[in-house]
Amino acid sequence: MVINHQQLWSALFIGALMIMGLLEASAQRSPEILNFSSSHVTIAYHGDAADITILKGKHSEQYTQGEHRSIIGRSIEKGQGTITFKPLVPFNYDKPYTVIYGSTILYFTVEQAKDRSAIEVVGIYPNNRQVPANILKWYVRFSQPVNPVKIYDHIHFLDEVGNPIDGSILNLKAPLLSADGTLLTIWIEPGRQKQLLGPNARLGSVFEPHQHYTLHIDGAIKDINGIEMGTSVRHQFIIADTDRVKPTIDDWDVGELQAHTLEPLEIALPEPVDYGSLIDAFGLYYEGDIVAGSLKYDSNGSSMSFHPEEPWQVGAYTVRIMQHLEDLAGNNLRHLFDRPITKELPEEPREFALEIICE
Repeated sequence: MVINHQQLWSALFIGALMIMGLLEASAQRSPEILNFSSSHVTIAYHGDAADITILKGKHSEQYTQGEHRSIIGRSIEKGQGTITFKPLVPFNYDKPYTVIYGSTILYFTVEQAKDRSAIEVVGIYPNNRQVPANILKWYVRFSQPVNPVKIYDHIHFLDEVGNPIDGSILNLKAPLLSADGTLLTIWIEPGRQKQLLGPNARLGSVFEPHQHYTLHIDGAIKDINGIEMGTSVRHQFIIADTDRVKPTIDDWDVGELQAHTLEPLEIALPEPVDYGSLIDAFGLYYEGDIVAGSLKYDSNGSSMSFHPEEPWQVGAYTVRIMQHLEDLAGNNLRHLFDRPITKELPEEPREFALEIICE
């Protein structure tokens, strides 16, 4: 059989087209990244769905499963031909990541928005300079959600010469954060603050009266997206004697209300109270309905103010305080924190009330 030059070129051309078509079809079948952010990465796949493996850094084809630890998260099939991986902790900004899907290796980097501001400490409670030796909790308010992973590694209490105090903070596996992730509760080790317990007998209280201490928040603490705060924050305070007196609202000095205005309701307290329990325990009511507004607390001045959303109306208002409101030593309106567990508690109302007449 004789093939002329025209037939040969035609055969070669058709073969080249077939090869290009196969290459294009193969490329179309290869997984590709559709979109990504700090909270997820989504890829398009063809064929059977498989799990996604993601590594920190940029890795080549020589990757082996045992050499690198993969990002913890879960793969979620989102429909025909797409799969999304959601990390347990958000991806860091400006850091490369490697996506392994089957035999395909892909890369992505989540870029930080140019106008994004770093996380800041906007409040520390209590913020007064003197606290009782048996203080139980501190609160730190951040400007945006904070990263809870190993957060206690970045928070320390320092003694007078600047050394960290061992065993001063209750290191919880799941840090106590508000629903919006901005308010962190720091428990002083209760076993050392409560008398008659083993840690207290062996180590004594965390703080000693008349000594100076510092709450140190390291600048390496990160927001939920992994961006460091950058600047450390320090709050210095001095320790007073222990507080073993049950608080009461009988001595609260409640200010007057001015009808048809938005002037805040001012309340002066005889002693500072625990910020976290105050948020949950305080309520202001008018004719049985709760009044919308915001509560601001200044532990340094032992005062708080309620700012209404709507002008005050003529009539009777009621401040209701639940019995779990605590002072700085964990004593609440019902009982002392540092008491024998077997001691029977007296009968107390579930809430306490103060009446205010607005004229």
